Amino acid sequence: MRITPWAERQLSFGKGLEELPVMLERVKGTTARLRNLTSHVPRERLLLRPYGQWSVVDHIGHLIYLQDRSEEHVDDFVSRRNELCQIDLSDQASILDLHRRQELGDLIEEFRLKRDYFVRRIQDMDPGALRHQALNRCRGVRMTIVDTILYVAEHDDHHLASMRNILIHD
Repeated sequence: MRITPWAERQLSFGKGLEELPVMLERVKGTTARLRNLTSHVPRERLLLRPYGQWSVVDHIGHLIYLQDRSEEHVDDFVSRRNELCQIDLSDQASILDLHRRQELGDLIEEFRLKRDYFVRRIQDMDPGALRHQALNRCRGVRMTIVDTILYVAEHDDHHLASMRNILIHD
């Protein structure tokens, strides 16, 4: 089944602060879902690149790569900047190449550690930072931290679905 390309996805921003616990639960659950999806799959299969597209390991590496960049958005909210920083993907290819050489367990553990830190930082944010809105230039919309977490959760789901699609269509 064809998955809607990420750039074509329409997200519904504007959720209230009361949605924060639900959104955090979603992003915390990504590690377990990654483990569940990949734990019994042979490494060769995780590295397959169907039609020259990303492998499962590439998708995991991309999530790790973007997790690092999401920290910068937390900084933007904590500092109450008017715009969220742009996410630079220019060095992603070389980083993904490094991830392809790592063991799956190490990749998932790296993701878990970074995601747990991300969640803790958001849980520790002061009320003003939680309510702050900043312009996301890529989406052309003002976002709160709740919107940002929704974006991360939807992005996680998009890549998990893409990985599952690779694994069921080998």
